[in-house]
Amino acid sequence: MTKPKPDQAKPKSLGKELCSCIKKVRKTVKVRSGQNKTLKGKEKDAIGICIKSVLHSRHKTIKRFKYTPKPYLLTQQYKYT
Repeated sequence: MTKPKPDQAKPKSLGKELCSCIKKVRKTVKVRSGQNKTLKGKEKDAIGICIKSVLHSRHKTIKRFKYTPKPYLLTQQYKYT
């Protein structure tokens, strides 16, 4: 008799992964001097950090993105020059 295989974790979509990264980083990021110190300023910095870590590591760039109410992400391949 064979044992059933344990359920493997589904890979997160890139949109959900990017949203969760932004939410985590937004809480800890320090805004540079001269930048807007409100939540909007922190969110801009968090988006930049997360795009670099989540998308650029997969050789993709962002084309269109929104994360409320449902994450939507449209990417394109990284262009090498």
